[in-house]
Amino acid sequence: MGRGMDRALLDYIVAHVDEDTPRLAYADWLDENDRPEHAEFVRVQVERAGLPAWDPAQVRLRLREEALLKQFGEAWLAEMPRVEGARWEGFRRGVVAEVSFASYEAMRKSAQACRALAPVEAVTVRWPRRRDGRGEVEPIAELRELSLTGHPAREEEVRWLADSPQLSTLRALTARGLWPEGMGRLVASPHLVALKALRIPSNNLGNAGIVALVGASLPALEELDLSGRGVSERYNDDPIVRSPGMESLAEWEGLARVRSLTLSGNEFGAAGLRTLLRSPHVTGLKQLSVRGGRLNGGAMGAFRDARPELQLDALDVGENVLGASGADYLAGARCLSELKTLRLDRCEIPAAAARLMAKQAPFIDTLRVLDVGHNHFGTIALSGLLGRKPPALHTLRLRDNDLFDKGAALLAGSPGSDGLLEVDLSLNNLRAAAARALGASPYLRGLLVLRLGDNPIPGPDTAALAASPLGKRLTVLELPGLPLNGPDDPIPF
Repeated sequence: MGRGMDRALLDYIVAHVDEDTPRLAYADWLDENDRPEHAEFVRVQVERAGLPAWDPAQVRLRLREEALLKQFGEAWLAEMPRVEGARWEGFRRGVVAEVSFASYEAMRKSAQACRALAPVEAVTVRWPRRRDGRGEVEPIAELRELSLTGHPAREEEVRWLADSPQLSTLRALTARGLWPEGMGRLVASPHLVALKALRIPSNNLGNAGIVALVGASLPALEELDLSGRGVSERYNDDPIVRSPGMESLAEWEGLARVRSLTLSGNEFGAAGLRTLLRSPHVTGLKQLSVRGGRLNGGAMGAFRDARPELQLDALDVGENVLGASGADYLAGARCLSELKTLRLDRCEIPAAAARLMAKQAPFIDTLRVLDVGHNHFGTIALSGLLGRKPPALHTLRLRDNDLFDKGAALLAGSPGSDGLLEVDLSLNNLRAAAARALGASPYLRGLLVLRLGDNPIPGPDTAALAASPLGKRLTVLELPGLPLNGPDDPIPF
């Protein structure tokens, strides 16, 4: 695996592809062979993979991972020998393990050559075509994720894939271009017994696709993505999941196993959302996204009326016009009282309603990540939030929220800001006074990332902020007119 990795170690990783111990042994081998940056990268990715997305350690680890990839990633991939019809794309827990193939035929011909060089854990390839022939691809034992691009031309190609024993190794499958009958044929495959994540974005499924899905078993399924809508003109059926589709989903017993559900871009309305959240099978759900679903504030009443056993960890209702009533419903919903991540960007929430939510919502005490970008929070709502001194909040995104200099000064002067690791104040019409207040802040002591782009801060004041104690201890400082991290510091720490 690049630079002559020990064959026995490669075999060890391939044979125990789901375990961390072989990867950490690889990191030790890299240290012993004078490659400390790559060794660190392996350990960082391994640690990230074992943490929840909202864990505060993710911020520092993500920044370090991005910095190492920026400086060394292309070179590490370039060390991999070329294989005809294949392209090395990326890493899994520190090891090159992502491959894209030019076609299904190329995968059939070159997969084993790739396996001789690295574990092939994730593959991206176009749907099989008739011209690819019907030679079976020898199963890749360590393949855990398959992403299919393009569109299957006919049901024959879906059937061919569904009949492939390769599906039995998968934990995640992303398939585009499906229609209801194709969906039904795919999920009926007897080989999907270990599948944990089924991602069907931007398809032509609609309500009929939901019916096809719920007719399948999928005994290990934990993540379901039915976001977006299809663009194909082949089918006249409505490609959008609406309220009747939600009724079918809510009645599906398999929903009880699902922990993450993405329904963004569909239009099931308040009735459909309420049907879902009242389902007896929804109580194990932990992450829900209904982004861009043309929901209004009244629809958020569904969270108030949800099953009493439901307790969400993450919710994305961004790009829905919720207004004051929506904020009020969310603040009082019992199923949201222990939220860790909340996305409310582009929801047209006014300042007064946002302030009430910040002061009253129980989830402020448990939130780790809050994104309220492109609203009208202003200093009124920010004051209410900081006044709560949110004990767990580490990421706060306030892009385009009418903060002005007064809002930046409020953040800089509040003890409630001390636990923050990442803050986005871009596009808030901040000027010189904001930069000075932030640079002189006695708080923000844990901050790693500060984004101030798209603000009319004068050049001398941006330079002064970069040179301040706060600016010097930041990992990422995004300023108008200055490069990230300063011109001479390409890698954090």
